[in-house]
Amino acid sequence: MDRFVERCSTLPPDVRRRIVIENDDRNYTVQDCLFVSEKTKIPVLFDVFHHEVNSSGMCPADVFFQVVQTWGKNDGIPMVDYSSQEPGARKGKHAEQLNTEHFRHFLDASRLFDIDVMLEIKEMERAAIRALEIASDDPRLSR
Repeated sequence: MDRFVERCSTLPPDVRRRIVIENDDRNYTVQDCLFVSEKTKIPVLFDVFHHEVNSSGMCPADVFFQVVQTWGKNDGIPMVDYSSQEPGARKGKHAEQLNTEHFRHFLDASRLFDIDVMLEIKEMERAAIRALEIASDDPRLSR
């Protein structure tokens, strides 16, 4: 992480504006990403599923609050990667289909925040249609 912070300072501004920091399912927790973001002022893209697999102990509502704070006015709307565990598969395998209850829980946990959601689900088109149906009463869709 220290090396990343050091090297970021050498990047041209146009490159820095295109970078986000994302937590992963093995090595870097959201807490790690927040540390790097504090040093570099690079926004954190929160990956919900990776947080579930490699948690820093923070509840999702707290994560959303802290991650959203890393996004500046010129960074755009905070981005979040959404997926869930494939039932019966090895830990960390992304789901083939949208898990309806899990997605509803995600919407509830993030309700206070205006975010862009990227679905990381194998059946992407079906998942996107189903996600829009589930979120149809979410006021964030009309913004």
